[in-house]
Amino acid sequence: MPCYRARKLMPTAVLLASSILAGNAMAQLEEVVVTAQKREQSLQDTPIAVTAFDKSAIDTQGIFNVKDLAQFVPNTLIVESPGGTTGATVAIRGAVTINPAITWEPTVGLYLDGVFLGKNLGGIFDIAELERVEVLRGPQGTLYGKNTVGGAINLITRQPGEEFGGQADVSVGNEGYQRAKLRIDTGALGNFRASIAYAMAERDGFYDNVDADPSGGFNPFVMPRSSDEFSNLDSETWRVDAIWDVTDSFRARYAYDSSESDQEPSKAQLTDVNAELFAAQLGPELAFLADLMSPYVVSEDKNASKISNDSSQYEISDTQGHALTLDWDAGSWGFMGDVALKSITSYRELDWDDYIDIDGTNMDLFHSSRDVEYEQTSQELQLVGTTDTLNYVLGAYYFSEEADVINPITFFGLFGAPDDVNRYGLDNESIALYGQADWTPESVQQLTLSFGLRYTQEDREQYIDRPDTSMGGANAFAGEDDDSWDNTSGAFTAAWDLTDDINIYGRVAQGWKSGGFNGEAPNLEAFRDSYDEEQVLSYEIGLKSRLADDRIQLNVAAFQNNIEDMQVSVFLEGSGGAASNVENAGEATYQGLEVEFIWQVVDALRLSANYGYLDAEYDEFTELGQDVRDSKDLPFAPENNYSLALDWNVYSGDWGNLGLHVDYNFNDDYVPYIEKSQNATSQIDSYEIVNASLILSDVEIGADMTMQFGLWGKNITDEEYRQHTIPFGFWTASYFGNPATYGFDVRLNF
Repeated sequence: MPCYRARKLMPTAVLLASSILAGNAMAQLEEVVVTAQKREQSLQDTPIAVTAFDKSAIDTQGIFNVKDLAQFVPNTLIVESPGGTTGATVAIRGAVTINPAITWEPTVGLYLDGVFLGKNLGGIFDIAELERVEVLRGPQGTLYGKNTVGGAINLITRQPGEEFGGQADVSVGNEGYQRAKLRIDTGALGNFRASIAYAMAERDGFYDNVDADPSGGFNPFVMPRSSDEFSNLDSETWRVDAIWDVTDSFRARYAYDSSESDQEPSKAQLTDVNAELFAAQLGPELAFLADLMSPYVVSEDKNASKISNDSSQYEISDTQGHALTLDWDAGSWGFMGDVALKSITSYRELDWDDYIDIDGTNMDLFHSSRDVEYEQTSQELQLVGTTDTLNYVLGAYYFSEEADVINPITFFGLFGAPDDVNRYGLDNESIALYGQADWTPESVQQLTLSFGLRYTQEDREQYIDRPDTSMGGANAFAGEDDDSWDNTSGAFTAAWDLTDDINIYGRVAQGWKSGGFNGEAPNLEAFRDSYDEEQVLSYEIGLKSRLADDRIQLNVAAFQNNIEDMQVSVFLEGSGGAASNVENAGEATYQGLEVEFIWQVVDALRLSANYGYLDAEYDEFTELGQDVRDSKDLPFAPENNYSLALDWNVYSGDWGNLGLHVDYNFNDDYVPYIEKSQNATSQIDSYEIVNASLILSDVEIGADMTMQFGLWGKNITDEEYRQHTIPFGFWTASYFGNPATYGFDVRLNF
């Protein structure tokens, strides 16, 4: 029904807006410039579904990291991965990597200033000096170093300023929230300029970890709590950025970024206990464990303010990156036109550690830890050319990554079971050649045809070592394997300018994701039985328009993604730990609609709305030679999501500009897993989030100095909602979205 109402009301809203605003030429929308296609373009001239956030939107909507984006982008869902606060589960148009294990490829690419971030583990980190964000939906490969089947999120930072200056921010809020940030620009020192930025944030935990014994002292397995809180915040972020204009046509930019967090894990709230499974699998002599756990159960609709946990100790994430970008305006190359060359060289590393307890009690039923060391190196070369009728990009890309993981797990340690010290790791390489050309015939200026092609080769090596200590080595195994996959894929787009302000486009694109090995495999056979490559054929038609003398913007995209050998992550409940395997399900079809609407009512008032509709189904799911599609679910594919926003410039005068922003966001229900039996206790119900900010900006306090003051609130209605679960079979642990937060900001610009 929401989809039908949106389709019915949107044309009416446009006609009504056009009628109201006829003859009113004061209020106009500003042009939004994006670099989604490797050159500066107006958002409205870019024939692809893309949502962009500029610096003003980042401030008013409180965007600090990728998790904050999801509420404002159609058919996009980003939540914390279960068990931690810095791992990202990212879904665009239903394409998702459920478990952020280091051995699995993300379906959505994260890029920081053009550098691909290889893993979603550690993907939720604050970014100093975030200037712009672009979210591209649909397969990306003919313009990007890494081929991703779901989309790409481009995080673009601010470059050092030409003048000496800086910015200082201080924020305080509820739950002991404190945030401070300082950025200084050196200004131009000859042909050199640089900036340095530092940010820190602290907050008490949202939830208490308490000593409790619901049995009243009759439970012999109760342990002392491991900490006094969950989901606190303690992070530091650095960024150093330097630009050297070597000549008028050659520039070098070096950037170093660092983000460190050391905090308590997220709260694993016990929401279900399966007494029948305890009795069936562990026998009547251990069935009493279900009775001991049951008093700890909290409703899946209630975000408990406190629980009891005995082995929830820490989550530490440390990411660092170096990037050297060289730009050369090479001038005219004859028939190749005006040519620019770019080189992006990057090295990044991630150290990530956690020690978590996922049984929702203070009994030693299940705990695990991960010690992850990961590093990646990439080199990308681009040639960007322009002629009278042609814009084109040619690229070559190299990417390598290495990782080692130590993953001790203890299951039913209350009976003295020792840790199973599991180890696995990888050593992968990827090379790619890609290109895209946009051709506008001289005789038909309204038409642009785009052709793209990409070749990729992925070489993967992986090892696994599971000594099975808890069982005396009875099921121990170890091994290593390697394989290679390659692919050639393409894209074609036809765009037509109906008028100067309205254009339509059609796009066909192929996406590809290589095969791989399961680092969490329960046996050697499953490890060596690698999963195959996944292929996506995407169809998209779209409309981009400016109406009513640039006061209304309406962008619409309809799509269908046909997936073959779809890679699905199957959670292995009862496997002795929180493990998952990737399998090839068969075929699936995702189709949907996306609408983005902005109305600049008057100079001081803007209304906007986004809507996403998604219909997903399996066409085939083969398991043991049988088509079992009717018994499987499609995870992270909510049917509807939408947002409404109001931006009102309440006051402009000698005291500055006072702006009010309010947004309402709805996300439909969804399931996080493939198996219906697991989703029976993991169904995520629909939820609504309301955020608001009131910002007084441009307050002059002296020569070349201004101040900004802001009040903000996120989830101001204190909506209680689940976002993820871990269904062990014996029990289900649930993870909730953040409760209401609010605070006050002060900024000095100098």
